[in-house]
Amino acid sequence: MEDERRVIAIIPARGGSVGIPRKNVRLMGKKPLLAYSIENCLAAEEIDDVFVSTEDAEIAEVARRFGAKVLERPLHLADAITTLDEVILNSVKQLEEKKEYFSFVVTVQATAPLMKPENIDKAIRKCVLEGLDTVLTVVENTHLTWTGSPDGGDMFPAYAQRVNRQQLPPSYKETGGVVVCPRDVLLSTTSRFGQHVGVIEISKKEAIDIDDYFDWWLIEKSLQRKRICFHVIGNRLCGLGHVYRALTLADRLVDHDIWFLVNDESQMAQQIIQDRFYEVVTVAPGKEVQTLLSDGSDLIINDILDTEDSFMRALTEAGVVSVNFEDLGTGASKATYVINSMYDAPAGQVPSNVLSGIDYCCLRDEFYSVFPRESTSTKDVRNILLLFGGTDPAGLTLKILHWLDQIEGDWEVTVILGIGFVHEDEVVSFAGQANHHIEIVRKTKIISRYMSEADIAITSAGRTVYELGSLGIPVLSVAANEREMTHDFVRKSPGVIFLGAASELTETRFNRILGQVVYSDILRSKMTQHLLESGIRNGIDNVLNIIDKALRVIPGSDS
Repeated sequence: MEDERRVIAIIPARGGSVGIPRKNVRLMGKKPLLAYSIENCLAAEEIDDVFVSTEDAEIAEVARRFGAKVLERPLHLADAITTLDEVILNSVKQLEEKKEYFSFVVTVQATAPLMKPENIDKAIRKCVLEGLDTVLTVVENTHLTWTGSPDGGDMFPAYAQRVNRQQLPPSYKETGGVVVCPRDVLLSTTSRFGQHVGVIEISKKEAIDIDDYFDWWLIEKSLQRKRICFHVIGNRLCGLGHVYRALTLADRLVDHDIWFLVNDESQMAQQIIQDRFYEVVTVAPGKEVQTLLSDGSDLIINDILDTEDSFMRALTEAGVVSVNFEDLGTGASKATYVINSMYDAPAGQVPSNVLSGIDYCCLRDEFYSVFPRESTSTKDVRNILLLFGGTDPAGLTLKILHWLDQIEGDWEVTVILGIGFVHEDEVVSFAGQANHHIEIVRKTKIISRYMSEADIAITSAGRTVYELGSLGIPVLSVAANEREMTHDFVRKSPGVIFLGAASELTETRFNRILGQVVYSDILRSKMTQHLLESGIRNGIDNVLNIIDKALRVIPGSDS
């Protein structure tokens, strides 16, 4: 913009608010509501001076403290029926009398604290460069609308054809947050709204204007909103449990802005996240730190197993707050919190940032709408469930199916094949000639349904054990890899029979142990009772509390 142009902002702020008494000077977070609009105007590049029009001494004092100049408003212009045009015109005339020179007037509402300075600038530039009489902020408001009086008489549709919202012509609502007009238009017409009007579309968040306590609550929630990154892995080698845990937590953190980071080795994870409509960024291995730091997220949640010291040091030195899951690596000590739900607390002195054990397991939402079975609910085994995660990297599905089929018994087998399972054709072929009826379930989104119908489940030693345990299903567990051999709940819980490493499990031992469970309803009942008493279903609330504590560590947090 040209140097001779001078732009002023005027923020109307009267003291007689009825809906929320003392609204403009009430603390929103850690500062008065009025302060937000003053700071937004001061941060706008195109504004040269910021004024607050008020009749209230307290508002005037707050305005000065936060860098604005004060224009004293006459009392007759401080009532509830005076229009903003009258207030702004009076302010401009006061400045004219003081020989203040300016060419554009920007009205900014004190009750729209989330307005971005860049959108104030955008509105000013549009007004100047396009020679408009008025530019105002609007928000998209395309809906099926009606006209008339709801108190009586007919109502009339304000649309030509009843179609889905996406097919309606776009409609916009004036927000009142920002109005820009040339000084000459205001003085010649006594109105901020001339014949040639332009608009700047803003987000629904910016458009919130505080009229009542519900609006106030929305603004407070918005100001407390943080940006959180879930840095996850998910592939055939490590499975998909990390992705599903992260998605479960993300679905619960609706107050915040969520995004995901994966590297090129986790394409399966990327697809699952995209299918849930979250923002996901994929980078080459080794580029994770650079991407994480450039985004400026408030909190980073690493669900990538063990972290290296150099990785966590880079985050810590940048002031990043982090929560790591299942991290036994050299970088774990540098995380704000480490949650190791698969391991009990180690003996001796435990670092204060490490939280261990079943109290921190995360069940997916679907498990909270399923009623756990009673410990005495099953006398005979009718259904054996077989599932080995999303990928079955140890190839246990076919091996166990073959063993099960050699055992006599009046049961059917349900096999759940995950999204990354690559031997489906072989399973289908085997099922076609098996002695037992085998139901094959592919890529289900309601796995809890099949778990709840099982009398016994055979699975690997990961998070699936917790899901089955939450429903009281007796579990036979096989460690698919070396790390799963260290999972404490699987090895110690009376509700789980741990069969050891997959590489060492023999058919003879498997058949013997399965027989003990199948033919002893007393044993199964005790296993169910132990699982139901273990407190698995409380874990996610504990994890969310830890994440909330981490968010409070963030510098400048109002919590």
